[in-house]
Amino acid sequence: MFGPIGRIVTVIVLFGLTTTPRYLWAQQNKGASSVDELLKSIGLSKPAMTRAPDFNLRDTNGGMASLGGYRGSLLLLNFWATWCGPCREEMPSMEQLSRNFGSQGFAVVAVNQRENAALVNKFMKTHGLNFATPLDTDGRVAASYRVYGIPVTYLIDGNGQAIGMKSGPRDWASRDVIDAFRKLIGDAGGGSMAGSMGLEPTVPLPNVLRVKTAGILVRAQQDAQSEAINKLGSGEELIPLGKVSGAGEFWYMIKTKSGTIGWVRGAEVEEIRKGK
Repeated sequence: MFGPIGRIVTVIVLFGLTTTPRYLWAQQNKGASSVDELLKSIGLSKPAMTRAPDFNLRDTNGGMASLGGYRGSLLLLNFWATWCGPCREEMPSMEQLSRNFGSQGFAVVAVNQRENAALVNKFMKTHGLNFATPLDTDGRVAASYRVYGIPVTYLIDGNGQAIGMKSGPRDWASRDVIDAFRKLIGDAGGGSMAGSMGLEPTVPLPNVLRVKTAGILVRAQQDAQSEAINKLGSGEELIPLGKVSGAGEFWYMIKTKSGTIGWVRGAEVEEIRKGK
């Protein structure tokens, strides 16, 4: 897909966690060939580019963001725009990935292409997305990554070397991707998830969720104290995007018919599963 204001690329940047003993980069334990096989298993190939270009961009809050600033963290670096359909569709799965690994030295940074801060902030708030969004106002950063179509994904290690590439969109919260990320960051008993929330076992999501009572609030995060971004009517149907549990309860990441993406308590909705 191409747009009138530029091309967008989804770029994932994985930094080897050399400064945090808790994380053991897979290359150190299993060798580069094992990493190549793991990345191949989730649809990533060996890129022609070897060195990932650094950048310095102003974010939507007026601060500065750089690739080097995330060294020591596992970083998902995404180039996107609000007009890009495939970009919008994969962003909830990026949010899910961020929530599941955010307390383990992992971050998502979505570099917006040629749009202003007000528009980007409004979009992020409306859709319940919480990762950082620096502004690539002239498209130079995307150009430095040789972006010719959208989306494209690169994986880059802690030395700044590109080790994987995916052309086309991806569900970054699918079971195979989650399992691959766990192996890449060495998530073998290395601490709890943020807010003691964890992925549910491999159980298919219901086809539809139905709101039990009027006035249920959609939250920006899986936390009853987080910002309310929408109010639901009784019987309203929602599309489930993910499910996390912990602390004696579970939450669904959902999308409303109006396009709002956020979180609701599992106890507030009814699961609807279609028969075979």
